[in-house]
Amino acid sequence: MTNTIIPWAPYAEGETIVSRGRRTLVSAFADLVAVQHGFARYELPEIFAAPADEGENDACRHMVMLDAAFLSRQFVLGKLATFARPLGGGEITPIPAEHWEVDDPLPSMATGAYNPEDWADPDAPLTHRIFVDGPAFDEWLAALKPLGTMTNREVEEALDPQLRAARAVAARRVKTALEPQGQSFGSDAGVSLSQSLSAGEELLTRPEVEALVKLGRSAIYAKIKDDGFPENIMLGGRAVWRKSEVMAWVEEKAAQGRGSKG
Repeated sequence: MTNTIIPWAPYAEGETIVSRGRRTLVSAFADLVAVQHGFARYELPEIFAAPADEGENDACRHMVMLDAAFLSRQFVLGKLATFARPLGGGEITPIPAEHWEVDDPLPSMATGAYNPEDWADPDAPLTHRIFVDGPAFDEWLAALKPLGTMTNREVEEALDPQLRAARAVAARRVKTALEPQGQSFGSDAGVSLSQSLSAGEELLTRPEVEALVKLGRSAIYAKIKDDGFPENIMLGGRAVWRKSEVMAWVEEKAAQGRGSKG
């Protein structure tokens, strides 16, 4: 049996499909997106029907795409088991982990179904509904730390790959410049505060940031909002910044100045 399932349509419908000890992929993915970003299940069809705008709509779609890649990675690594059942009902069989080794897992998340015979072809007729091990998924989701909302810098980088690349180059240059002085830290701008502290990365107070970039407090917060300046961290009730991120911003602006002169 094959069926046409309109992508994201299952998220607008009530969940009526049951399986002993298993959850539909649609149900599981809806819960993941809700935990990660606060999107309600019914919002997913709206998110993917919204026009491209190089703004909020595109950023929301990008976040959901990242969630799809994240969940499929758990399937590939064998951390969560998945199962297939013929559309309409029938015998449930395990889905091999390699069936999740695809370039884009989003189509499967959008429909909650796939074709075991042509699993690598996103356009193959859908023949089986996908289920996830219910108890294992619930335990995994309960232990998952929510990502929270995207920062202004993260939204900018999601919408502008060239900007993301420029910032990555600037961060590497600063990393190279600081490491000989004992300032060892990861190149990933998303490194946690605890990782920064354990790596010995220097944290700057607001007055120190003002002195470094030659900007006042209001200008700094304005640039956080409008010019990609690194956001502060609250530590013991005090705002601090990672020196590496501030220096990378300075290097990024310097590089832009050099480019405009060329």
